[in-house]
Amino acid sequence: MHQRGVLSCVLVLVFLVGGCQHSSSPIVGQSYQSSCKAIREISALDIDVELHVDGRNLTILHRDALTNCCLTTAMEVVLKANNIDVFEREQPGEACRCLCPRDLSVTIYSLSPGLYTVRLYRDDEPEPFWEGVVQIK
Repeated sequence: MHQRGVLSCVLVLVFLVGGCQHSSSPIVGQSYQSSCKAIREISALDIDVELHVDGRNLTILHRDALTNCCLTTAMEVVLKANNIDVFEREQPGEACRCLCPRDLSVTIYSLSPGLYTVRLYRDDEPEPFWEGVVQIK
């Protein structure tokens, strides 16, 4: 009898703690960097960012980001409530005296429905260089 009472208490606790919920946390996919593109006249003020929504997934694409030719630039994502901060960070390596335009992108999977503010930062600069809003339904 005692074992059945303990088992009942455990089942009630599992249910109350949320063992029957089917929500999932957002998952950040791997960052992607294209190879150097043909150089055309690009101003540092020309910022081309696209937000693509596919269901509950969001892809952030920064076209023609000027990066060091010899380094890899990764997009690191920080999720805080309905804010998505994306940091474009040059990875360790031997830099060279050359910049080239590349496409940088990252996908965030399984976002909860809502309105999100997306901000892009370069390395550790305190202010974003781009900001936008996107709706996940």
